[in-house]
Amino acid sequence: MSRPLRVAALALSLSPLVSVFFTVSCSKPAEVTPAAAAEPVELAAPANVKRVDIAVNDSGFSPSTIELKKGEPVVLRFTRTTKSECLKAIAIPDLKIEKDLPLNTPVEVAVTPEKEGKMVLQCWMAMIKATINVVGS
Repeated sequence: MSRPLRVAALALSLSPLVSVFFTVSCSKPAEVTPAAAAEPVELAAPANVKRVDIAVNDSGFSPSTIELKKGEPVVLRFTRTTKSECLKAIAIPDLKIEKDLPLNTPVEVAVTPEKEGKMVLQCWMAMIKATINVVGS
């Protein structure tokens, strides 16, 4: 059930040539139910899939080289602990992946590399980089 929105307008004349109008509105804030607040974070893949933890801190990505096997599903789990704006999101261009990294919140990215070789893992600005090395299975 929605509540009516109350709007009040106020006009102030500062001089004969200038008038300022203010609009003020009041409404009841949205209610948060305990069930909605406690929803679990969705995993990127089943719990039995290999996970690689990657710290995102003032030094960049740790580890700076990640070894993966061709064709093997894996979840890269990023945890950003730096306030750096550069590291607020990551990209893996070869896999067409871009993901925001909220501060102090693990973010899971599921990948299955299909070809051998090196890929770049980088910040969204492409200034800080790490290497994903995909080897044959």
